[in-house]
Amino acid sequence: MGSQGEPIMERSSKFLPINGHRTFVDVDGTGPEVMIMMHGLGGSSNYFQPLITPFASRYRIIRFDFKGLGRTGPDPERKRRITIPAYIEDLRSIMDEERVDKAVLVGHSLGSVVAMHFAAAYPSRISALVAIGPGVSRAKIPVAKQFTLNMAKNARELGMPAVADGGVSSNVAPSSSDIVRAFVREVVGGQDGEGYAQVCEAACDESHVDPDYSQISCPAVLIAGDQDKIAPLKQVEDIQAKIPGSTLRVMHSGHQQVLEDTAGVVAAIESILTQSRRAS
Repeated sequence: MGSQGEPIMERSSKFLPINGHRTFVDVDGTGPEVMIMMHGLGGSSNYFQPLITPFASRYRIIRFDFKGLGRTGPDPERKRRITIPAYIEDLRSIMDEERVDKAVLVGHSLGSVVAMHFAAAYPSRISALVAIGPGVSRAKIPVAKQFTLNMAKNARELGMPAVADGGVSSNVAPSSSDIVRAFVREVVGGQDGEGYAQVCEAACDESHVDPDYSQISCPAVLIAGDQDKIAPLKQVEDIQAKIPGSTLRVMHSGHQQVLEDTAGVVAAIESILTQSRRAS
């Protein structure tokens, strides 16, 4: 049993060869249905740890680190350029490798971008969509593009500890716990600088366009933070208005909603799972 009386869930951690790159994957739980969780820029699969206990008894939960980030890391030979379309293909390949026909997709920030693209392109493979702090393409937004390219430059020239300190102030709400600040600083600061820089550049690349939101047909919930500076509430409201039948939940948080308002995020996910079951 866990320290709070919760059962310790079965976990499998492994590296899979995904489109020519060694990709880190965590699998928790043995439920009959599948839930896939995808992290944001500077994050890792560990971001979703607070969601494992609430859902692993009912779902097989698959988490993976995007190429360039976390334990997957960058390709030292740069044989395959990091792009958002490549991430979408990686998700499809992981589902095929793990023999997943259909899943609930949960994405945070960058992960939500990949999730929304996938839901629009492969509607038959998605039972529900959870987009937490969803992002938009920065390719056509000059201020956002320059800010992100500056982050890439700083990662290469100043190192990730300097980037991490800036990330804490922009990602975590003043009202949130210092434990959240410590987690974000540790995860961002531990990234490979070149890998992080390449992902920043992918977010600004011309190949990164916004998904066709009108093609998302599964039950969907968008989760915003009332103090989020990265994906402001107005941005999330605008995206939600373009996804047919979707709902919006607002957390008391900055951009790290899962860490800052875990109970609120769990309740929002439960709501869309209930809607999905009714729709099936």
